[in-house]
Amino acid sequence: MKFYILIIFLITFMFCNSQNIKKDSIQNLLSTTTDQKKEALLYTQLAKLYEHSKSDTAVYYAKRGYKLSIQIGFDLGIAENSAALGDVFVIKDQLDKAKTNYTIAADLFLKEEKLFDYTQISMIIGNINLAQNNYIEALKLYQKCLDISKENDFNQLAPHLYNNLGELYLDIEDYDDAQKYFDIAFKLFNDQNDEYNAALSLSNICEIQNKFGDEENAIKGYLDCIKGFLLNDNWEDIAHTYNSIAEIYLKKQEINKAQKYIILALNTLENESGTYSGPSSYYKSRIFTTASNIMFGANKFDESIKYAHKSIKLSYANSYKKYIYENAKILSKIYDERNQIDSALVYTKIFIKYHEEYQLEHDVKHITQLKMQYKFDEILKKKELEDIKKEEANKRRELIYLGISIFTILAIIILILLYSNQKSKTAKILLKKENLELEKEKLNQDIEYKKKELASNMMYLIEKNEFITTIAHKLIELKPSVKKDNRDIIQHLIIELKQNSSSKIWDEFELRFKEVHSGFYDTLHQRFPDLTPNEIKICAFLRLNMSTKEISSITYQSVKSINMARFRLRKKMNIDREENLIALISQL
Repeated sequence: MKFYILIIFLITFMFCNSQNIKKDSIQNLLSTTTDQKKEALLYTQLAKLYEHSKSDTAVYYAKRGYKLSIQIGFDLGIAENSAALGDVFVIKDQLDKAKTNYTIAADLFLKEEKLFDYTQISMIIGNINLAQNNYIEALKLYQKCLDISKENDFNQLAPHLYNNLGELYLDIEDYDDAQKYFDIAFKLFNDQNDEYNAALSLSNICEIQNKFGDEENAIKGYLDCIKGFLLNDNWEDIAHTYNSIAEIYLKKQEINKAQKYIILALNTLENESGTYSGPSSYYKSRIFTTASNIMFGANKFDESIKYAHKSIKLSYANSYKKYIYENAKILSKIYDERNQIDSALVYTKIFIKYHEEYQLEHDVKHITQLKMQYKFDEILKKKELEDIKKEEANKRRELIYLGISIFTILAIIILILLYSNQKSKTAKILLKKENLELEKEKLNQDIEYKKKELASNMMYLIEKNEFITTIAHKLIELKPSVKKDNRDIIQHLIIELKQNSSSKIWDEFELRFKEVHSGFYDTLHQRFPDLTPNEIKICAFLRLNMSTKEISSITYQSVKSINMARFRLRKKMNIDREENLIALISQL
C-alpha cells in the first residue's frame, strides 16, 4: 500500500508541475490575444486548471469569461464558462448553484448544436438530482441522455449513464435493477479499456453483494477496485472503498480488521495532494460515522466523539439525516456512560428527531420506487407506441411516395401539353408588353413635351408681363405731362391693360398646367378646401418651383403681397417654419 501511495504522490507531483506550465502558457496567450472570443475560452481553461487546487480562483476566472461572453454575445463562451462554474460548485458542495449553471450551459450547448456537450451536461444535472433525491427528474434525464447517446453513437457516455441508472436504483433499494445496470456499465467500461470507471462500477456491484450478505466476495471485489483507482489520483474513491471494507468488518464485529481499514480510509482522505471529481461531504460524513462506530466498538471513546462531531458538522451543513442520528446515538451513549446527563439528553433528542425524519424519508423512498417503476413502465410503453407510430409513418410515407410518383408522371404530361399552349400565349404577352412599352414611352414623351411647352409658355408670359408692366410704367410716367383730358384716358388704359393681361395670362397658364399636372387641383381641394382662388394660383406657381419675383411678375402683385400670401398659405396648411412650402406642394 505504501508503494501505491508513493506512486500516486509522484504522479500528482508531475501533474501539478505540468499544470503550472499550462497556466503560464494560457496567461501569456491572454496578455497577447486581441480576439475576445478566444479570451473568453482561455478564462474557461484557467478555471478548469484551478478548480481542484484553488476553487475561488477558478470561480473568479470562470465569472470573468462568463461576463465577457455576455458582453460580446458569445453563446458558446457563456456555455463553457457556466459549465466550468458548475464543476467548481460541485467540488465546493454547492449543488443548487452547480445545477443553475449547468442548466444555462446545457440550454446554450443545445442552441449551438453541441449535442455531445449538451448530453454530457444533462447527465451531470441528473447526477445532482440523484444526490438531492429527485429520483424522477434524474431518471428522465438519464433516459433522455441514453436515447441521444444511442442515436448519435456517443459510446463514451453510454457506460456512465448505465452506471448512474444503477446508482439511482441502488439508492432506492431496487437491487435487481441496480445490478442489471451496473453489469452493463462494467462490461462497457472494460470494452473501452477504462480501468478507472470499470473499478467504479465494480465498487457498486460489491455494494450490492454486501447488501445480499455475500461479504467475502464484496471485500475481494473492493480490493480489486483499489487497484483500478490507483491508476487515477482520486483519493476520495480509494478512501470510500477502504471505508466500505471497514463497514463490512464492523458489521461482522471484527473490530481489529475494521480499525485497520478505517485508518487507511482516514489517512487517504487527509491526503491533500489528491483531487476530487465531485462533492466530498457525503463520503467524508460516511467515513467519519464509520470511524466513530468502530472506535466506539474498540472502547476508544475520545476518538469516537471526535469523529462523531466531525460527521455531525458536515451532516448538518448538508442535511444528511442518517449520519446525524447515527452519530447522535453514539454520542448519547458515551455521554450517558460518562454521567454527562445534559449532553446525553441533548443528543438523545437529536437522535429521536432525525431518526424519525430519516425513517420518513426511507418510507418515501419505497413510495418513490413504486412511482419510478410505474414511470419506467410508462416510458417503455411510450417507446413501444412510438415504434408503432414510426412503423405506421413508414407505411404512410411509402404510400405518399407512390402517390407522388403517379402525380409526377401526370404532371409531366400536363406540363408538355401546357408548354405548347403557353409558348403561343407567351409570344402574345411579349407583343402586348412591347406595345404597352411603346405607348408608355410615347406618353412620357408627350408629358415631357408638355412640360417643356409649359416652361416655354411661362417664360413667354413672364417676358410679356414684364413688357406690359414696362408700358404701364411709361404711361404712368407720361400721365403728369399730358393734358388733363388725356390723363383719364391714360389711367383707363393702364387699368384695362393690367386687368385684361392678368386674366388672359392665368387662363393660358391654367390650361397648360392642367395638361401636365392633371390631379394637382383635385388633391389640393381635398386636403385644403378653405384655400382662396388667389392662394390656389400661388400653389400652382409654387408647384412649378417659381420664385416670388417670377410670381409677382405674372400676377402683377408686389413681392411683399406674394410673401404675405405665402405666409397665409403656411398657416392654412399648418406648416412649421422649418418645413419647406415648395417641397410640400411638390408632393401633392
